[in-house]
Amino acid sequence: MLDDETEYSVETWVSPLELARSLLMRRIPRPLPREVDFWRFRVFGVIVPELNTILERETLFPYSHKYPMLPIHIRPALLASVAIVTQAGPEMLHMLQSHTFGENRNRFIKATDPLVSSAFEWRPPRQTQLI
Repeated sequence: MLDDETEYSVETWVSPLELARSLLMRRIPRPLPREVDFWRFRVFGVIVPELNTILERETLFPYSHKYPMLPIHIRPALLASVAIVTQAGPEMLHMLQSHTFGENRNRFIKATDPLVSSAFEWRPPRQTQLI
């Protein structure tokens, strides 16, 4: 998907790069963990629940705007999440908004609303199986 978009200008309802950026935003998990290491919880952890246990072993999750390289063992989970959301459609992005809270929710909505609204122009909404 990423290669098709960058090399061949193949368009889908959402840019995989924009979607990956949105899925890397922080979220607050439910139920709240005992230890307050909220930096580990990312939106794509809702789609790939095993990610939370992988990140528990991490002492540092270095992704930020200053350090945009993800650890290699996290990249497949992010790419799988991008593929799942791309197939499910904008309804899943809307559902993922409910998994964020406070300022993280505001940032996620601000980042994904343009993606969702342009998707409905791309094709009409459909009922899909969501998480």
